[in-house]
Amino acid sequence: MKKKILAVVVASAAFMGLFASQPVQKQYVQAAKNTKTAKKAKAKQISVTYTLKDTTKAKNKQTLAKKTFKVKKGTSVFTVLKKAWKVNYTKSSKYGVFITKIKGLGDEKKKLYWTYTVDGKMAEVAADKQKLTKNKSKVVFTLKQY
Repeated sequence: MKKKILAVVVASAAFMGLFASQPVQKQYVQAAKNTKTAKKAKAKQISVTYTLKDTTKAKNKQTLAKKTFKVKKGTSVFTVLKKAWKVNYTKSSKYGVFITKIKGLGDEKKKLYWTYTVDGKMAEVAADKQKLTKNKSKVVFTLKQY
């Protein structure tokens, strides 16, 4: 009789232990999922450096300002620019934004305009259409007279 009771107690304990460990296993699985999600989110973040240059002064290519940002991969050049400095612009539904001033600099009457490059390549689209996809990209806005 004692052996039967002992067997029932051991079986009950094992049975209870199986269900008791279930939430712990779920916690480990959830923690692993959270770690993977955090790594994916971090992988989607990229570092981008913005530089403002003025070529209209006597000292050619004078650097006015420089800032580095961590942004979500796929963010537009224009979105980050607006975070960095005060920007004046006009918007065309067909072509996108046309930047008229950054930090108060730029003058259409004097034909002073902003252009930009991403990683040394002249942009072919408006800043709101250009997406940032590469880590450690360098975006340079240059004030030029045309």
